[in-house]
Amino acid sequence: MEKRTPHYSLREIQEQMQTVEDMHLTVSAQHGISRLLMTETEALQVIQSLSVARFHKSMTTYADHRLWQDVYHTSYRGKSLYVKFQKLDEYFVISFKERGDE
Repeated sequence: MEKRTPHYSLREIQEQMQTVEDMHLTVSAQHGISRLLMTETEALQVIQSLSVARFHKSMTTYADHRLWQDVYHTSYRGKSLYVKFQKLDEYFVISFKERGDE
């Protein structure tokens, strides 16, 4: 299922994600950041610079239709980025990669 409004508050995501550790990066997100030749600190800066205007869509996971993920499209140093968040007990960065790789 998909919707065109954010499921999670970007403000809450950004308030939680004050340090690299606070991003709770998945292995997939870590690999994406590495492939972009970025540091995790730069990825945190990207997240902190996101605005609601960069929201793309919310979608449920394939495994559980009750679990939502919010997707944002943005850019950094000339690269178009795809950043996906999910909340369990805390927010996680599920995916961080170049757009077109999704």
